[in-house]
Parts: sequence; structure tokens; C-alpha cells
Amino acid sequence: FAGVPPNQIGPEFYTVEFYEGILREIFMDPEFGAHNYFYRFYYEKGYKDQSCCPRTLKKEFFEALKDNAGCFEWHHATVQETMERVKPHSFTKLVLLDHMDWMPNAMVHEEWVALQRASVPGAQILWRSAFTHMGDKPFFNNLDITDLSPQWYPKDRVKMYPGTFSSYMPKDPFPFVDEALSPCQRASFVRKVKTTTKMILHPLTAGKISAHGDKMSAFYAAQAKGYDAVRENMLVGRPEMMSGFGPIKQGHTWLDVGGGTGRNLHYLRAQLDLFQRIVVLDICPELLEIGKENASRSFTPEQCEKIRWVCLDINSKNVKEELAKHLSNDNNRGFDTISFSYSLSMIPKWEEALFSAKSLMSEDGRVIISDFDSYTESGDSIKDFLIRSWYAQDGVRIEAKTRKFITEQVFPEDKFTLTVARFQKKLAKVSIPHYVACCRKGTITTPQGIRRPSYNDLNKAVQEEKKAN
Repeated sequence: FAGVPPNQIGPEFYTVEFYEGILREIFMDPEFGAHNYFYRFYYEKGYKDQSCCPRTLKKEFFEALKDNAGCFEWHHATVQETMERVKPHSFTKLVLLDHMDWMPNAMVHEEWVALQRASVPGAQILWRSAFTHMGDKPFFNNLDITDLSPQWYPKDRVKMYPGTFSSYMPKDPFPFVDEALSPCQRASFVRKVKTTTKMILHPLTAGKISAHGDKMSAFYAAQAKGYDAVRENMLVGRPEMMSGFGPIKQGHTWLDVGGGTGRNLHYLRAQLDLFQRIVVLDICPELLEIGKENASRSFTPEQCEKIRWVCLDINSKNVKEELAKHLSNDNNRGFDTISFSYSLSMIPKWEEALFSAKSLMSEDGRVIISDFDSYTESGDSIKDFLIRSWYAQDGVRIEAKTRKFITEQVFPEDKFTLTVARFQKKLAKVSIPHYVACCRKGTITTPQGIRRPSYNDLNKAVQEEKKAN
């Protein structure tokens, strides 16, 4: 494993049992010399005969390979570059092996956008991994993944790839995340300095305010105009969160909780026409006004008509009824995507906010969250204490128990599909921890690429099928 980057090595690679298992599977296999041509090649320094070699080197298959050599194309390029060159909808099957283990989430996301363009809806994709799950990359929450590992790992000759997975390519487009700020969101150097100064000095200059909404207005009102430009390098988990937004169907609905200036909308500026309704929910009217103004300067009138700027608390007793007014008064429609972008840690009753969001999900909905994290899993180190104390001055709560509450209390793994990614990014040469959680209801992608809810109740599934027909 010398030379393998740390991000390609799963936690199981650090256990003695993992290596014992590899050695046992390889060298205690009574048929080792008969079928494991991978290691026999090294032992004998080559393939000595056709009794133990790849099928393509056996006479009957090698002749067929030569006869059909004209079917092959060779591309000296990345997968993404190649997929962007070929004609759209060229492929029905894709085999990706393990190269995605070596790539950051953003690069994987861009590659799959290109793969979707180049393949037909419902194309079959097969890949392997050094990990037993794909939860370290938020993008994979877009896919209905079948875990083939129990079936295929016993047949793996190398024994270094515990994970084997497959999926159908969804018909609905993946989110296309454009990280660049819109022109109206940029700020001059002077504006950035002023905004940063007000942010740093706020704990010293703010008076005592009890109401949460008033606290938010007092904190953000003076920063509103330069907010997006200054916070862009601080809230670095947002693009990662948006990569797990989910395939965007025609008529998609989105609730952005604590969305304020509407920064997240600009990530998906190229796909706003697909949405039926977008609701930006915040308790700070100053930020909502900036967001509405920026939207009018960046989007078309038709796109702006799809957006509603609502000053309301996610924990309000009548939140479902109030938001239904923006969904054609349909209390049962719900939202296909609900996002918390560095807002959950600023909501006093954050547990209630999560359950409120859960109640607002559509039948195939998802909740995506990006926020600050603790340095350690348990959150009890000295570094955790320091970052917790620093951010608490601005009303930001950083607790390790948040992740556990999300994945165990609100969105348990036996009922929801989850990915939780933790990472650190430098800010002023200091590593700051962040996390991204994507929690969605179960769906099934058909061989035609159509996504539908997965039901435990077969009667309900039949009824939905009858409605569709």
C-alpha cells in the first residue's frame, strides 16, 4: 500500500483483521494456483501457460478479441474529457473501476455530469472501491446504489477492493453547481474590510437582545451588502452540500432554510427553469431584501417568479400551512429538497427545526445540511473547546452531538439513505472543520432511468402505479 493516498484508504485498512483476511483469502485458498492469475503472475514472473491467466489470453478468447479489435476506441484523456467529446447518449453500460477513490467530491461530481450527458437514461454503471460504502462523498447521495460487495468480494483476486457497486443512470439531470459568485454578489476590497470589521466587532458592540429574530437582524443587518463576498471563503461546505442536491426533475420544489441572501440559488442558476417553486426562508428581513435584489439582477423575470422570499421561523406552529400557500395550497405536496446552509447551528431549537423540515419533505424528498463541525468525532478535545468558544460569540453552536442526532434520531439509517462527509479547510492558515449531511427518503431508479419512491407498503405502490397509468 506504499504510495496509496490516505483518501483512498478506508478505516478498515487500519485494522489487523483486514490484512489477516487478505492473506487468508489469497494464500490459504486451495485453488490459488488454478485461478488467481494476479498473484501467480508475480510469483512466476509472468504467465507460463494458459492454465492460469486472464480469459483474453486463452486461445479461444484471444482470437475473438483480435477479430473484433476494430470495435475499440483508445482515448488518452480523463474520463470527463472523453465523455464531453462523444455524442450524447452514446453508452448503455459504463465500467469505472476504482479511479473515483483518488478524486475529491467536486471532481467526481463533474465527471458524473459528463457521464450522464454521454449515456442513455437507465444506463448501467459498475465501479469498485477501497471503501465499503460511498458515504464520504456527498455526490453519491444522488444515486440509488446497489451494494454488490457481498457477492463479488469473494471473487476478487486482488482482495484490496472491499466495495463493488452498481447503479442506473437517472433520467433527471444532476445538479450543475456553478461556484462563481454572480456579479451583483461581489464586493470591493473596502466593502469586504468593512463587513469583516463589523462581524469581528459585533460581540463587543451588540447590546442585549433576547428574541432570536432580533438577534439575527442585529448581527446581519450591517453585513448584508457584503455578506456573500466575505462569507464565500468561510462557508466552504456549501458547494459540497449542493452536489448532493439530488437529480432535478421538472417541477422540482426547494426550501432553503436560513437562505437569507439566496446565495445557494446562484449555484444552480443554469437549472432554475426546471423548478416549480423555490422558497427562501429566513427570519432576517435585511438579508431577504438583499437576496431578492440580487435575484432580480441575476435571473430572468420568469425565474424570479418561481422564487418566494418568506420571513418566517422554521419552528413556527403554522409553518406547514404558511408554506403550503406557495405550493398551490397543497398541504401534502412537500419539498423535494430542503437545505440548511450554515443555518442549523444558529437556530436555538435546532432539534425541532430538523423534525419540522422532516415533516415538510415530499414523498421522495431529501434534507441536505452543511455546517461547522468539531475537530474530533466526540468533540471533547482542546481544539474543539477553542473553536466552540470562538464561534459562540456570534451565536454559532458547534457540537459533535449534532451529527449523531441527525443520523440516529431524525433520519435513522434503516429508514433513510444517508451520507455524512467531514473535512477541514484552511481559513487564514487555520484548519476549520465542516460537515455535510445528505438525508433522503428511499427511491428506486428503474432501468429506464425513472426515479420513484420505494414503498414498504405494496398496496400503496400499486395505487401509485395505477395513478401513473
